Amino acid sequence: MGSTFSGSAVTETIPSVGDNIYATLAELKEQLTAPGQTISVDSADDGILQAILNAVSRVMDEQTSRRFYPKIETRYYDVPGNSRDLPLDGDLLEIITLTNGDTVVLTTADYYLHPKNSTPYFVVRLKQSSSYYWAQDGDGNTEDVISVKGIWGYHDDYANAWLTGSTLAEELDISELPLTIASETLFAADQIIRVENELTIVASVNSADVTVVKRAENGSTAATHATGTTVKIWQPMSSVKRAALLIAESEYKKRYGENESGVARVTAMGVVITPAGFPRLAKEIINTLIRRS
Repeated sequence: MGSTFSGSAVTETIPSVGDNIYATLAELKEQLTAPGQTISVDSADDGILQAILNAVSRVMDEQTSRRFYPKIETRYYDVPGNSRDLPLDGDLLEIITLTNGDTVVLTTADYYLHPKNSTPYFVVRLKQSSSYYWAQDGDGNTEDVISVKGIWGYHDDYANAWLTGSTLAEELDISELPLTIASETLFAADQIIRVENELTIVASVNSADVTVVKRAENGSTAATHATGTTVKIWQPMSSVKRAALLIAESEYKKRYGENESGVARVTAMGVVITPAGFPRLAKEIINTLIRRS
């Protein structure tokens, strides 16, 4: 999906929908509009703006060594000796299935996630009241035998990371791209949405239909969903969104000679982002989000 830009010796398809971006096209266009004015950014630049948002989001990932969008993954761990604590090697937001080495599926009655009062989580701790312990597999192996299937990514307020957007107004089969919903008010292109444990990205919104780019994004699996199922909308961290908008605004304006500071200019493709040229506030936000260990 997207329009095509042809440079002197380069032809590239510019995306028309964001790929796990940290601010939507509509939000960036609002950022570029003077207070009290109607949005005046030419729609002909939508592809460039989209490409900038995509590039900014991935550079923020690289600069922080983190990912600020949800992805479903299964990760494998060794049996942690005599400890009740299973250390995790990533930012865990939610467990979908926790399977012990002996194939027993553990439930929330058996474990806590730590730290207790904040997200993301870095440890799964077996409760003292649980009758289970971290177990080897049937052949006595202790390496990579415990599996954690979950939603991974960084969000400092995961309890409020999913906004209830609406409900399905009719059953959604395993291959449909349009989701017919009860109300489209809260939906917009570029959003990550969740129906049960299936994730996807909104391509467009038309009346009561939300059309997605494709089914089963971000490591999830396509499934049939019943009428009345809740459709949730991912809410990027406010600081992450703010940084993304500041950087994208700066990079867009550089194309027209604004806000230059001796750093590399964004090309006409809209995909060259120079970290040294980040606005000061964006740099400060990114520095607070860097993974330190």
